[in-house]
Amino acid sequence: MENNKNILVRKDRELDILTNYLVNNNTPNSLILIGDRGIGLRDIAISMATCLVNKKMSHDFESIKNLLLNNNHFNSPFLLLIEKIWLEDKKRFKNKIYREDLTYIDDFFSTKDEHNQKRVCVIDSIDDLSNDGVNSLLKINEEPNQNSHFIIINYNQKSLIPTIRSRSQIVRFKSANKDYFFSSIKKDFINLQKEDVDNLYNLSKGSIDFSKKYLDYNFREMEDHLESILLEPENIRPNTAHHYINFVKNNIDSNDEMDSFFIFIELKINKLSVKACAEKNKNLLNRLIKNYYEILKIKNKYLTFNLSFDQTIIAYFYLLKNA
Repeated sequence: MENNKNILVRKDRELDILTNYLVNNNTPNSLILIGDRGIGLRDIAISMATCLVNKKMSHDFESIKNLLLNNNHFNSPFLLLIEKIWLEDKKRFKNKIYREDLTYIDDFFSTKDEHNQKRVCVIDSIDDLSNDGVNSLLKINEEPNQNSHFIIINYNQKSLIPTIRSRSQIVRFKSANKDYFFSSIKKDFINLQKEDVDNLYNLSKGSIDFSKKYLDYNFREMEDHLESILLEPENIRPNTAHHYINFVKNNIDSNDEMDSFFIFIELKINKLSVKACAEKNKNLLNRLIKNYYEILKIKNKYLTFNLSFDQTIIAYFYLLKNA
């Protein structure tokens, strides 16, 4: 039984598992989608919920999978989305999802319906729940009826408490499904060539969020500058780190700035490494490998010593210049 609770999904199988739930009409009452931020879990969760409440939906496998791929969302009284609330007066989101933010769920699920209508609550994400929010969810989730479904997004497995885990089926997303990634990117960037989308998928490790930001903002200008200092670290100036800090802070959400910065660096190192191998430039390749390991060290210091984003970037360029 435990094996069914913990489904380890290969890259191109995530949507197949969700599609099978829908085709066979056996979607669990509590479903947890685990994966990294930026790979499209929110869209997949809402698409899944939309399919669940749609009584007229076809039960053909490919038709349902296409619905999941194409983000066919619609407003429905049978779909409830719980997320951090936007505070208009402070121009920011609440820090957490609190118990009072979950009060709608009881009424939502307790509403009587004569037509055996399914109701789905999507929680984005369980990582954002406060302690009292987690306790409230445990109580609500204790004895769901057959037409009540939770789809819970989880980015940090350490925040997933055993009780909720034991009540849920878990699908682990290693990266965005390649088809899903392609359809999501092409929807907003219709002129992008398939080869470019494939490269983005591989280099961004399937992060839809980062890939869209990469395409939206003027990363190419920064990319050229980054290449010049990776090739010749002596070109690093006293204001170089602050130049990158300002760029990232102005273009990337604060929750994603550290990951986005290092993905940006790693993309360029990968590209230059391929070029160095093709040209049999051992000196450059060794320098790039050393630089990559410096990134790993900096990441470790960032996590161990709780460094700020600014401190981490300054430390990275200092090491790069003095390597």
